[in-house]
Amino acid sequence: MNRAIEYLLLTAISVVIIGSLAGALLDRPVFMSYAYSGSMTPTISKGDVFFINPLSRNPSVGDIIVFNAGGTWTVHRVVGIVEDGYITKGDNNVATDQQSKKIAPVSRSQIGGRVITFNGKPLVLRGAGSYIQNSLSGRTKMLVAGLLIILGTLAFTGEGKKGIRKKKRSRAVVIKFKTLYILASVLLLVMVATSMFVSWQIFPVEYAVTSAGGTREGWYLPGEVFTQEITVKNLNFYPMFYYVSTSRPVTELSEDSFQLPGSGEKTVLVTIKSPEETSVYSTKVTVNSYLPLLPRSTTTYLHRINPIMPVLAILMEISLFLGVLYRVSGIGNEDIIKIRTKRSSLLRQIKQEVFRT
Repeated sequence: MNRAIEYLLLTAISVVIIGSLAGALLDRPVFMSYAYSGSMTPTISKGDVFFINPLSRNPSVGDIIVFNAGGTWTVHRVVGIVEDGYITKGDNNVATDQQSKKIAPVSRSQIGGRVITFNGKPLVLRGAGSYIQNSLSGRTKMLVAGLLIILGTLAFTGEGKKGIRKKKRSRAVVIKFKTLYILASVLLLVMVATSMFVSWQIFPVEYAVTSAGGTREGWYLPGEVFTQEITVKNLNFYPMFYYVSTSRPVTELSEDSFQLPGSGEKTVLVTIKSPEETSVYSTKVTVNSYLPLLPRSTTTYLHRINPIMPVLAILMEISLFLGVLYRVSGIGNEDIIKIRTKRSSLLRQIKQEVFRT
C-alpha cells in the first residue's frame, strides 16, 4: 500500500513538472501559471500563482479561464456567451475585453484551460509568482532543480538495475563509474537548461487609451507615442546573453540584444504608439537569456529561428563534450563507490525514511 502511494505521488509530481516544462517550451501555461497584471484583483492579484485544468475548455458564465488573445496569455472571467465565443472581463477592469470590438469573443481553440476553484474561489499561492521571479537567485533555482532530480533518482533506484549490484556475502552495494558519470551528466544538462529557462522574463506594459490621456499616469491619447522603461536583471552569478522581443504596437526598442555580467542589469526603452481605439491594453515584452557557450552570432541566428533552438544547441554541445571526455578518460565499468549495508541497502533505507507514512 505504501509503495502504491509512493508511486502515485511521484507520478503526480512528474506530470506537473513535465507539463510545466512543456508549457515553457511551447510558450503557454500548463497546469499552473501566475498573474502578470492586477486585472483580476482581488480574486487573483499580480504575482499570485494559480492552478489550471487544461482539459476543461467548455466554461460556463462565472468561470475563470486562461486564453490567448493577440499572442498574449490572459486570465479573465467569463461574463457572457455569444454565438462567436465567450465574453471575458477582468474583475478589476471597468469594461469587457470585447467592448472596443478590437478583441473578438474568445473561441474554444484559444482557451488553455479553466482556473481550478474550491467553494467558488480560485486556489492561489499569494505572491509566489513574484517571489520566484524576483527573489530567488539563479543559483538557488538551480539548487532546487538539482535536489528534485536527486530525490527522484533515489526514489526510482533499485538494487537490480544496471551498473549497481548487490553482493549477498558481503552485503554491499557497488556503484560503477559509468553509472555515476551518466547520473552526473544528466543532472548537469538539466541544471544548465533550468538555469536558462528560469531566467526568461515577461514584462507586461499596461496602459489605457482614452480621450482623457495625460490626466493620469498610464493614460494616453489615441495615436500618441510614448516611452516606458523595463529593467532586465541578471540574477545569476555568471554572464548571460539577452534577447528582447515584442510585437505591435511597440515601434522601437532601444536595444534588442546584449550581454550582462553576473548580477548586472540594463534598462531598455520601449517606444509604443497607442492604438486609435480607446481601451485598456497590455503589451508583452519577452526577454530570452542564454549561457554564452556558443558564439554570439550563432546564438543570434538560432534565436531568430526559434527561442528554443539556442538551448538545444547548447545542450548538444555539452553532451558532445561529456561524451568525448568519457572516451578520453578511458574509465568504464570500474567500481567507484562501495557501501556496506546490514539488512537492507542504504538507498532502500533512505526511501523508507523519505516516503514513510
